[in-house]
Amino acid sequence: MSTKGSSSPDISEEPNVGNIHEEINEEPIQGNTDGEGSNKGNNQEDTSGEHNQGSTNDINEEDTEVEKLTATKHNARKIFDQLKEDNVSKIILLGETGTGKTWMASKICEVAVEEKYDEPIWICLDKKHDKKSFLDTVARRFSLSTSADEREEDGEKEKKDKKVNNAKRVAETMIGKLDAVKKESKFVLLVLDGQLERMEKDQNEEMDHYIKEEILGLKDSMNNIDSLKVLITRRKSEKGDNDEKAKKFKLEPFSEGETLDLLRDNFDVSVYREELQKVSEAFQRPRRKPAEILMFAGTINYIAKDKSGELKAALEAAANGLEQLLHFAYDKERGNSMIDCFWHSWNFLGKHGGVHYNELITSWIMEGCLNHTNQIDKAYLEGHDVLMKLIDYHMLKLQEDNIIVVEGATREMNKFCRRGYLGTADPGLASVLKDIDETDLEEIPPAQVLEGITPADGMMRTLCGDKKEKMVSSLLIDGSRLCREVHDTFFGAKENLNLLAIFSPRLKSPEELSISRPEKLLVLMLRGSYLLENVNIVEKLKALTVLEISGSRAWTIKLSDNFFHEVSRLRSLDLTGAGIESLPDSFSELTELRRLILRQCSSLTQLPKLAKFSKLEVIDLSECTSLKKIQEKSFGKLEKLKVINFSRTKIEKLPIVKTLRNLTILLLKGCSELSAMRMLKQVSSLKILDLSGATNIKEIRYDCFEETENLRELDLSETQIQYLPLEIGNLQKLRLKGCKLLRNLPELSGHSRLEELELSGCERLENLPELSALQKLKILNLNGCSNLKSLPDLTSLLKLEKLDLHGTELWSEDVVKSLSHIKDLQI
Repeated sequence: MSTKGSSSPDISEEPNVGNIHEEINEEPIQGNTDGEGSNKGNNQEDTSGEHNQGSTNDINEEDTEVEKLTATKHNARKIFDQLKEDNVSKIILLGETGTGKTWMASKICEVAVEEKYDEPIWICLDKKHDKKSFLDTVARRFSLSTSADEREEDGEKEKKDKKVNNAKRVAETMIGKLDAVKKESKFVLLVLDGQLERMEKDQNEEMDHYIKEEILGLKDSMNNIDSLKVLITRRKSEKGDNDEKAKKFKLEPFSEGETLDLLRDNFDVSVYREELQKVSEAFQRPRRKPAEILMFAGTINYIAKDKSGELKAALEAAANGLEQLLHFAYDKERGNSMIDCFWHSWNFLGKHGGVHYNELITSWIMEGCLNHTNQIDKAYLEGHDVLMKLIDYHMLKLQEDNIIVVEGATREMNKFCRRGYLGTADPGLASVLKDIDETDLEEIPPAQVLEGITPADGMMRTLCGDKKEKMVSSLLIDGSRLCREVHDTFFGAKENLNLLAIFSPRLKSPEELSISRPEKLLVLMLRGSYLLENVNIVEKLKALTVLEISGSRAWTIKLSDNFFHEVSRLRSLDLTGAGIESLPDSFSELTELRRLILRQCSSLTQLPKLAKFSKLEVIDLSECTSLKKIQEKSFGKLEKLKVINFSRTKIEKLPIVKTLRNLTILLLKGCSELSAMRMLKQVSSLKILDLSGATNIKEIRYDCFEETENLRELDLSETQIQYLPLEIGNLQKLRLKGCKLLRNLPELSGHSRLEELELSGCERLENLPELSALQKLKILNLNGCSNLKSLPDLTSLLKLEKLDLHGTELWSEDVVKSLSHIKDLQI
C-alpha cells in the first residue's frame, strides 16, 4: 500500500500466498525476484532468523515413516494430493536449511488455489510473534481489521471497533469457513513456515495446537475440525510430529541433473559461455541445496551486470566452490552500501527474525549503511533499490506479508568475509533494543518500536490517521522538513513517541520540540547537530535506551554533572564529534551500556573508569586525538567486549586484554605514542588486529599470538619491528608495509588461507621464506624491497593476481617467462 506523501515505490501490502516470492516493486528490476515469471523453477529455501545457531543436520534418519524427495512442482502436487486424504490432517516438510521447504510450501499453496480451494492461511514463524501479531496475520487473510488498521480509524468508527473483540471475530470467521468447505468436501490449509526459536512457553511441537486453539479459536472436539489441514516446515522433527494423521517428508539436496537445470534457468550471462559451462559442471558434482544453487547464480548475475570486468575472475573463484565465489564478490569492494546493508541485515535479522521491509530499510538509515545519510526520502529510495538487489541475488528473501529474512545459505558467510567479522562483532541497534524490560512501558514493546513504520514526505513514521497522532511511536525526520512544522502542534499530540531521530536538526536545544511525554522515549538520535547549545532534555528521558548526539568536530557542548543520572537504562551512547573534554561524573551510572561511541571527540583528554561496565561490547574512541590514557590497567572485567577501536589516539599503553575471549577486533591504527603491544595469547576469538602507523612499536613478543588460531588479518605497517613471532594465527592478510627495520619473515607454509602479503617498503628484508604452499595468495607486494636478493619459487601460485617488483632488482624476463602460465597475473 502506498502512503500519501510517500516517496517510496509502491510495494504490495498483501502478496499472493500462491506466489510467496513475488516481486514487490511495481517497476520491474532486472533479476529474479518473483516466484514464476523470471525465476523459472526458482526453488527458494527456508531460513530461521537465528542463523547463528548450530548445525541443522539433526533430522532423525532412523524415522522410516519419512519419505524423501526434492523441491519440485511435481512433488508439490503430490503432497497436496496427500492432504486430500481423510486420514491425513498434517503434513510436515523437514530438511536442512536451504533445501527448499518454504518454496515447496508456496507451490503447494498454488496448487490449492488452482483447484479452487480457499486461499491458505500462511504464518511466517521466522518473525518474532506475540498473540497480537498472530491474530493480525490471520485477520488480514480474512479481510478483517487489525491492530495496525485501528491506528488509521478515527471518530465514532474507532469507538465502535473497540467494542468488538478481534479474537472473537477471527474465531467466528474461521468456524464459518470450515462449515462452508465441509459442504464442498474441501479443507482450509494452514501453513506454519519456519522454526520459531523464540517462544516463551510453548514448544515447537505444540505450535499447531496453539494456533488452532488460541488464535483461530478452534477445539479438537469441534465437528468440522477435520476441515482444517496443517502444513508445517521445519529443520528437524519434533515429538508432536508423531500424530497418527501426520505425514512427514524430508527434502533432499538436488541431484546433478536438477542442479544443472536450475543453474541454466537462473543464469543471466551472455558472455564467457565456455567458462560458465565448466563452472556449472564443477559446481553440480556434489549434491547441492536449491538455496546454494540460486545464490551461486545470483552472485554470478550480479557480477556480470555491475562488474562485468570481474566476471572472468569470479568464474575462476567459483570453480573452487560457493564459499570462494562469495568471498570474491562480497569482500571485493569496501564502502559498498549494498554489502554494508547485507551484513547489517545478517546481524539484525539474526536478532529479530523476519521483519517488514520498511523496518529493515529504516534500520539501515539509522545505522548509517546508506550513502544518503541526511536525506530520508533519498535514503529510503536507495535502501529500497538495495533491498531489491539483495533479493534478486538471493542474499535476502521476501516472505509472506512482505517479511524479509536472510537466506539460510548465508549462515556461514561471516566465517570467511571481513565484513562478517565486523557484522558479528558490532551488536548495533538490533541488540541494544532486544529484550529490554518493558515494565515501565504502557503501549509498545521496545523491540517493536519500528513496527508499522512507513515513508511520508521527508519522514519515516508509524502509520496512522490524522486523528490518531497519539499512536505515533516512531519518527525519523529531516531537519529541513521539521522546519515546516509548528513544534507544539507537531509533537504535542504524539503521546506515545518511543523513537525520535532528527537528521541535521536546526535546533539550539531539543526542548524547542515540546515533546509531550519525553519519559517514554527509548531512542533519541540527533545526527549532524552542529547548532546545538544544550541537550538538558536528556535528564527527563527516564526510559532512554539509545542516545546519539553527533555533530562536527567544531561542535562544542557542556554536559552537566547529573547529565546521565536519569538514564541509567542507556545501552548505546554515541557522542561522535562532540567537543567535550571529559564525561560527567554521572557517566559511571551507565552500567547497562553495550556500545560506547566517542569517535572524533578531539578535545576529550580523559575517560572515567570502566570497570563497572561489565556488559560493554563495543568501545570506539577512534580519532580522540587528545586522549593519552585509559585509567584501567586491565579490561579483565569487561568480559563481553568484542570491539576495541583506539585508532589515532595518543594512548601510551593498552590495558591488559589477554582474558577477553570474545574480543574479535582490536584497532590501534595510528597510535603513534603506543610503545608496546600487550600479550594477546589466549584471545581466541581475535580476527583483526591493526597496529599500522603505531610507529613506536619496536617488538612483538615471541608468544604474543599463541592460541589465536582465528586471527585472519594482521597489519603491522610502519612499525619498527625487526622480527615477527613464529606463531601468527592462520592469516588471510598480512600487511607489513613500510616496516623499514624488518629483516626476515617466519615460515609461512602453515598459512593456507593467506591471500595478501604486503611487504612494500621493507628496505632491510633480505630473504623470503618458501611460498609455494600459499595456494590462495593473490597479492604479493615487494615494491621497494631493495635488499631482496632472490625470489622464492612462485610457479605454483596459480591464484596470484598482482606481483609488484618495482624498486627491486628482482625483475627479469626470465621471471616473467616462468610465471607466464598464471593467467591473470600483473607484474
